[in-house]
Amino acid sequence: MVYVCDNCDKQWSYEIKKCIFCGNDIREVLQTRYRIVGCTQVNIPSRYYRKVPYFSYLLEDKDGSLIAKSCYEVFSIGDEINLKTDKSKDRGVGIIGTGQMGTEIAGYLVRHGYSVILKTRDTQDKDTALSKLIGNLSRNSTAEQVEQYAKQVEITADYADLENCALIVEATPENLDIKRDVFKKLSAACNREAILASNTSSISIDAISSATDRPEKCIGLHFFNPVSKMNLVEVVVGEYTSEDTKEKIIEFSKDLDKEAVVVKNSPGFIVNRLLLPQINEAVHLLEEGVATREDIDRAVTSGLNHPMGPFALADFIGIDVCISILETLNNALNGDKYKPADTLYSMRKDNQIGKKVGEGFYKY
Repeated sequence: MVYVCDNCDKQWSYEIKKCIFCGNDIREVLQTRYRIVGCTQVNIPSRYYRKVPYFSYLLEDKDGSLIAKSCYEVFSIGDEINLKTDKSKDRGVGIIGTGQMGTEIAGYLVRHGYSVILKTRDTQDKDTALSKLIGNLSRNSTAEQVEQYAKQVEITADYADLENCALIVEATPENLDIKRDVFKKLSAACNREAILASNTSSISIDAISSATDRPEKCIGLHFFNPVSKMNLVEVVVGEYTSEDTKEKIIEFSKDLDKEAVVVKNSPGFIVNRLLLPQINEAVHLLEEGVATREDIDRAVTSGLNHPMGPFALADFIGIDVCISILETLNNALNGDKYKPADTLYSMRKDNQIGKKVGEGFYKY
């Protein structure tokens, strides 16, 4: 039995009266197998389908009942499809880490119908984690929606509570030792079929997965901040990552309306391999007195048409994170262009690490 919101094409395998996304009434679908009897291609983005084209299908069950479904998949009239929900939604997704990225990812997942088990470091952090998550969920949501979202989240300090998750996304600080420790503990706690994904922005997936007993189930799933606005995810395939693991993560990304790019395991992957040297070079320009930070930012936004200049972006990412990624690149690639500029280290020492503390290259 499936419960469907006709307005935004969301489905639940458990009884629900109102759609948690739009508030509309939910339809109980007695059948799960349907035949396509009509199709329309849509070329203008809508609220829930921002990418075009997408397709709206008219579906008929064996008793003649009709429902509508919109999606990006291409079907033909007469095809049969199954509306059973993805089992990963039933079993939930584990998130390790309650910092900025862990909270962003958890909030995004519950808005897309997933149940989430959010893992904190210890029991004392649970209230703080819940408060941060509620703050995230409150953006552009009613109090009733936030209340429903919160019901989809379990906060725990115990790895054992992740045992039945189909997918776990690790979002801890960008430190290899921390990530290896997490993956080692996940190997001991989780079922053998669980996919273990890291949100690392630069660290080798092979180095992380070597701490587990199942490297074929390990993969990189790099979301970009803010998760709710950035469409891209980097799917990073390690030496031992299985084809099945890769395909499941690509499908998971599509279900989240994300554009997935597949990357072979390499330092910095695609985006940070390109981005961080640019930020570092901008800092060198500032150190050399070539131009002010404001003019360098203006040159990049107006001359290269980037939405943010390198200094504003460094503040948004976090100076500490920029240093960590640059050090990873420098250690792996041994090039002077990857060595963090002295100014970055000075700023970190003075805790001027960006927007999250109110001051970086700019004050907030």
